[in-house]
Parts: sequence; structure tokens; C-alpha cells
Amino acid sequence: MTPENNQPPQPEPDWTRFFRDPEGRIVIAQFPNWPLWTWLAATVFEETLASGPGLGLARLLSFAAIAYWAYLEIVAGVNPFRKWLGGSVLLFVIYSRIGSQFFS
Repeated sequence: MTPENNQPPQPEPDWTRFFRDPEGRIVIAQFPNWPLWTWLAATVFEETLASGPGLGLARLLSFAAIAYWAYLEIVAGVNPFRKWLGGSVLLFVIYSRIGSQFFS
């Protein structure tokens, strides 16, 4: 046996639990689901429109899709990081769409 095999395994730092799912895998990002795809498509559509009734619909759809994704992450995120990410995105989106009108 080599000397490094005789040493006890090093414990993982406590902060890694923030990124681990129940099976012990580190999960930071996942393949986008339908709310993220909807948000991305609505955002691209919103950026291509200069004005008109479609712009309001695209903005509403974009806001609703990303807010729903954030809600799902808060409620059903696989680890504390994903829950924190959902909460942060939700606060940012609400502030950027609604709060900036009241706090400017």
C-alpha cells in the first residue's frame, strides 16, 4: 500500500452541501425546461418588436414564464442553491418589472 492510501478520506467542506441534490450529486444547472424555453422565445420576440400590441403580450409572457420557473425552483429545487437561484431571479424580475416604477 502506498502512504496516500493509508490516510483517512478527507471530509468534504460544508459549503458543498449547498450544491448537492438528495443523491449527493452536485447540481448547478439543468437542461432548460418549458418555462425557460418560453421565457427565452418571448424575450427574443420582445426584443424584435419596436411597438404594437404584440410587444405587450411578449412582455407579459416573458414575465410570466420566468416568474413561474423561479417559483418552481423555490418550491421544488433539487438543492439549496437552486432554491436560492429561483428566489433571487423572482425578486430581480419583480423589481425590474414592477418595483422600478415605485422606487425611481
